[in-house]
Amino acid sequence: MRHHAVMISIILTTGCSGEDMASNKAGVQPMLGAVMHSKPDEVRRLAEQGIGLNERDPANQSTPMIAAAETMQWGMVEVLIDHGADIWAYDQFGITAAQQTETSRVVPGSNEDQARLRVIAKLKARGYPFPPPKSDEVLELVRKGRWPPAGTWS
Repeated sequence: MRHHAVMISIILTTGCSGEDMASNKAGVQPMLGAVMHSKPDEVRRLAEQGIGLNERDPANQSTPMIAAAETMQWGMVEVLIDHGADIWAYDQFGITAAQQTETSRVVPGSNEDQARLRVIAKLKARGYPFPPPKSDEVLELVRKGRWPPAGTWS
């Protein structure tokens, strides 16, 4: 029965919701679509069901967490981390969500900034190095088979 509920959820999310979501028509997965359309309630709902936590954008291999971080949606990043998204994910350019914490332009002290600070704390608690490695360093570590670093967890 749970399988049927998940399938219905995917169908509703990806094309039968009555809302014109052009990105879903273009083949974007449900979680990426929810992030791209700034739908925090949908991100939470999907995350709670374990749907699409580590989906990859076919264009650049970005994940929902990277996309949310790039658009400074730190509350969404926090939800994704809390539900098991891969904190070590990187896109084709070596960009990670952790790198975005350093360059974010959210207003200091705002709710998004507070979420960004919680994200940093959660990443550090899981062994993520800070300051985070730059994109070219990530790609080099991947090439050497040293990413993620040994002894870390998602």
